[in-house]
Amino acid sequence: MNIVINAIIAYEKPRGVGRYFNNLLPWLIKLDKGDNQYYIYYGKWMESYDFLKVESPNVHFIEAKVKNNPILRNIYQATVLAKDCKKYDPDILFLINTLAIVKKPCKLLSTIHDIMEYDFPEKYPFIQRHFRRAVVSHQAKISDRIITDSEYSKNAISNRLGIDKDNIDMIPCSVSMRDRQEIVTPDKYFLFVSETEKAKNLMGLIEAFAVLPEDVKAEYHVEVVGREGNDHARIVQRITELGLGDKIVFHGYLSDEELNNMFLHAYAFVFPSFFEGFGLPVLEAMACNTPVLCSNVSSIPEVGGDAVLTFDPRDPMDLRDQMVKIVKDPDLRSRMVEEGYTRACQFTEENTARKTLDVINSMGQ
Repeated sequence: MNIVINAIIAYEKPRGVGRYFNNLLPWLIKLDKGDNQYYIYYGKWMESYDFLKVESPNVHFIEAKVKNNPILRNIYQATVLAKDCKKYDPDILFLINTLAIVKKPCKLLSTIHDIMEYDFPEKYPFIQRHFRRAVVSHQAKISDRIITDSEYSKNAISNRLGIDKDNIDMIPCSVSMRDRQEIVTPDKYFLFVSETEKAKNLMGLIEAFAVLPEDVKAEYHVEVVGREGNDHARIVQRITELGLGDKIVFHGYLSDEELNNMFLHAYAFVFPSFFEGFGLPVLEAMACNTPVLCSNVSSIPEVGGDAVLTFDPRDPMDLRDQMVKIVKDPDLRSRMVEEGYTRACQFTEENTARKTLDVINSMGQ
């Protein structure tokens, strides 16, 4: 079969969806015995994405003739790409994210990671929210099959958008599992990894840190990795009000190697998000021998299982209690390191790719 993949992503450096596809494509091609040809559209600005390093006779990369302008990029993906890809005689068009598409040129496979437009509407301004709802609803309805990352998202897509669950395949995301790294003596910081947007709830972590016992607060601090988002100004203002300027350290975007090092040396990773379709950073932390404190909402408990400490993201005192618990109990931390690594090993790149390939091949039958 001829598989066209729209891998055009807005960001110059890989984030959630980019990391998903970086992990997926190499194993997808490794497992495919060459019966399928893959034609993969990408943006010129995406040069740092690892999936572009894949080399195989059945992989063909196509640089999209579009600038990285939101309007032009969306028009291109919604209309031009579907027409342009017909020259490759496609059997399947595979969309790796929620995208506007006017008319499908062949069978359509869509990965819809979440429907945050419905489940956490406050993330978006009014007009954008309703536009995104129209986009994801249309995409879901015209897709021949849908892949999603969690049972939570599968149920949400079925219930909210009226899609038969038999047409939705739940395939968890994966984490890159290198040879296990040496467990190091941790530095005394809590790590937060995400952009500073409201849905990711860095504010909740700051409020929890502010009410830690004085001895813990004096000894520990918070490291923040990720680009500035829609809540950054409010967060900085609150840090100033609480007198925590020397306790909250911002790094911006880091390379994979730098991020791995931050995970490896953290006392604990804190993931206070209000909503996730999956929660890939939870796996990334556990794979780096880092214990995880995470929200008890949406899909996140599915990822962490029994290997994490959970809390109500809307209750800073609940998070504060979990932070104190892991600080005061080093044996608990050691157990969580082992249980977390074991948990991360269940989410392999090979498993995600094999299940994805099974869906692709089933669509050709």
